[in-house]
Amino acid sequence: MSALRQAIALSLAFLVLLTLGGLLLDDVITEEFRAETEEALREEYQRISDRLTREGRFPEEIVTAEVFSDSGVGYAVLRADGKVLGPVLRGAFDSQGFDILEAEALFQPKALETLDRIFDLIDEDDEEEPSDSGPAAEETAAGQLAFDVAFESEADLGWRIYSGAVLDGHLVVYAPGVSAFGSDLTSVILVFVVILSLPALIIGLIFGIRAQRRLNRIGAGFDRIADGELDLRLAPKVIRDDIDELAARIDGATERLQASIRQMSDFSANIAHDLRTPLTRLRLHLDQADGAEDQTAHREAAIAQMDDIIAIFGAIQRIARMQSQGRRDGFAAVDLGVVVEQVHEIYEAVAQDAGQSLSCRITNAATIHADRSLIMQLLANLIENAIRHAGEGARIAIDLSGSRLAVTDDGPGIPEAERGRVLDPLYRLDRSRNTAGAGLGLAMVKAIAELHESELALMYSADERGLRIEVRFPQP
Repeated sequence: MSALRQAIALSLAFLVLLTLGGLLLDDVITEEFRAETEEALREEYQRISDRLTREGRFPEEIVTAEVFSDSGVGYAVLRADGKVLGPVLRGAFDSQGFDILEAEALFQPKALETLDRIFDLIDEDDEEEPSDSGPAAEETAAGQLAFDVAFESEADLGWRIYSGAVLDGHLVVYAPGVSAFGSDLTSVILVFVVILSLPALIIGLIFGIRAQRRLNRIGAGFDRIADGELDLRLAPKVIRDDIDELAARIDGATERLQASIRQMSDFSANIAHDLRTPLTRLRLHLDQADGAEDQTAHREAAIAQMDDIIAIFGAIQRIARMQSQGRRDGFAAVDLGVVVEQVHEIYEAVAQDAGQSLSCRITNAATIHADRSLIMQLLANLIENAIRHAGEGARIAIDLSGSRLAVTDDGPGIPEAERGRVLDPLYRLDRSRNTAGAGLGLAMVKAIAELHESELALMYSADERGLRIEVRFPQP
């Protein structure tokens, strides 16, 4: 399941990043402490060197009295006569500047034993201070070697040293390396990773299971939609995240699919209804032509019926081509004012013959990017629809303002129950069944408007008489 895999992957990625971040922090802190240790060694070396230079000698008590200073740095000297003052081996003075030595290469055996005993005491009880009768105190009393350890470390993790010539001898200052601290930090990081891994995986699984259930519900909804349950909706009332947004988009697609199927069903029913009459007349004329004296009249009537049927299918094909967006390649700049004037000039006489009036008003005509012939057909269909259905004595007006084109009439209008379907192909009002036409005029207007990415709106007056159809073309 993808949601669970994603949750586990994110949890593991979080743990990996946490580990890498911790290791990086370990390196940064270790490097910072290394720099601080080297600075402390340099300062301690300079302090002791200045002191010895002022005194002009290497007093033995300077080493035995202060094996470690207050800063936790120890030191030793090699005199010109070869005598080593301090707990280090002679080979430690071979270095110059900074170096790293293992405890065995730096300290004398007794010093190592003392370190081991001190670290054992620290491991047994970190909070308990060493007593005056401990090993370190005994060696101090014996006048041999004292280690006042002011820090925790391990004797085998390497020691930082800084050495150089002082007077006629050699001086070495030393401090434990910082890798002990880094090792502890790494351990802490690993412990936290182990502790956090289980809650992170559990939380990831919880969110993953929730997301997977929602996806499964969407998938099951798909199956029901595929089985024909198009009224099913998957999105919740409140959109919370991208999964809900996906469900909302699916609902939108389902609504459009449902509308398309309903339109296709209505379209098929309208085709069957509107073609039945011309086909019946065609059959009647063909039957009557057999044996009739005037076969020419029947033949011409049959041809007229066939032409009507062919015209219907031709109009349907033109609508389908426009809906496929295949004619946008022929778009060019079109002056709407010129188109309106030409169409008005053509149909003004047609309206007068029908006992109607057709007026025209043009204000600030816009130039749009369009197909000129289709714009003329759109306006012609709107005017023909008004002439056909507005009735005798109706007043029809063309109004162009900028890129907004409208055709208005004061006819009987459209019943409210049928307003949502008058733009469907082959849909005709009941009172229009006996008039000429196939119910494709407004469907063609809608297809042309959609091809031009325009807004098509049908408006009605308060007394529900008359009709105003507006097309708002986008301006370039």
